[in-house]
Amino acid sequence: MVLFFEESLQDELSEFYFSKEDSRHIAKVLRKSTGDQITITNGNGLEWQGELIHVSKNSTIAKKIKSVQHSPTDKSIHLAIAPTKNNNRMEWMIEKLTELGIASITPLVCDHSERKIGKALRFEKIAIAALKQSQQFYLPKIQKLQSFSEFIGGAITNGYIAHCGNSPKKQLASFNLNQDKVTLLIGPEGDFSLKEIELAEQGGIHSVSIGSQRFRTETAGLLACHTVFLQQQKN
Repeated sequence: MVLFFEESLQDELSEFYFSKEDSRHIAKVLRKSTGDQITITNGNGLEWQGELIHVSKNSTIAKKIKSVQHSPTDKSIHLAIAPTKNNNRMEWMIEKLTELGIASITPLVCDHSERKIGKALRFEKIAIAALKQSQQFYLPKIQKLQSFSEFIGGAITNGYIAHCGNSPKKQLASFNLNQDKVTLLIGPEGDFSLKEIELAEQGGIHSVSIGSQRFRTETAGLLACHTVFLQQQKN
């Protein structure tokens, strides 16, 4: 199955007109022809299956065969993470987390942040490409850049902050992570500040370790999410 993405796609649509860019891809790269089937999603659970009724490099049209509205998983992971200095590393992580099925990612500005701007549109583009490649129907929400204090001030369910500080902490994997929603906080290369760790703990967020090694930010984010993911797959 080759999956296409269109955010505005609606279930009741009887015909779908592809963009010029997608039309060219369908005609010249995939070499699809009239009668071939195609699948489109809006990233919000909709799987729209159609049959190509017109194919050209400038204009391609599909008529609806059927559609399915997939229910979201009953368990989710929200990652709040400081953007890396090198955007390529952040993009790599977003790609892998999308493949994993993460629900939401919030870029954080922390006391020791190397980068204090986020490229939300670029991050979303990476997530869309990974969504299509991994053939999923829910796109992770890339939230706006937030300060650490702003994020901590919101409602956080089953929160865990991974850091290298000296405060007492257990391994993340030792907790019962098989919960409906888990929120993970990962700091910059310079780690969270002592003030940030204390603020998180005061808000009921658990201090955790994800290993004896010192990981890069993007590695720590992926490892922490995968640790939760494995427990959430258990019935």
